[in-house]
Amino acid sequence: PGTAEEKLAQMRRFNNDLRAGSGNPAAGAEMFKKHCATCHTLFDEGGKIGPDLTKANRSDLAALLANIVDPSAVIRKEYLSYVVETTSGQVVTGILAEQDAASITLVDAKDNRTKLPRDKIEALHESATSLMPEKLLEQLTPQQRRDLFAYLQGNAKPK
Repeated sequence: PGTAEEKLAQMRRFNNDLRAGSGNPAAGAEMFKKHCATCHTLFDEGGKIGPDLTKANRSDLAALLANIVDPSAVIRKEYLSYVVETTSGQVVTGILAEQDAASITLVDAKDNRTKLPRDKIEALHESATSLMPEKLLEQLTPQQRRDLFAYLQGNAKPK
């Protein structure tokens, strides 16, 4: 992960990259599909594991950067991740998708669902870590980051 100071420095570097030029929203849509859409929806496209970004405050660049660089800083209750240890020693992590008296179902960051019988659960606890991976922006070039943010901060899906 990294310290708070390292994350703040990283956000400043990314902010400088984003201000250095303009982005292409159409190319950004492709970046979104590749890196974000498994979990997030934007303009009615994408997954439902994480929050729908369409109505999020995407115009606030600082907040957007903070949420991407440090996704575990603020996790809404409905997106809390859980760690389950089974009686056979298996460890499963995911968001609680379903539960009843007999079992729970967790969904992981790749949208894989795991149903676990309650009588096979040794321990169940909340994780302080988001399912959203850190360092997503580090694997992108500065231009790819500008493209992604042009799409994320846009008002509609590019044609």
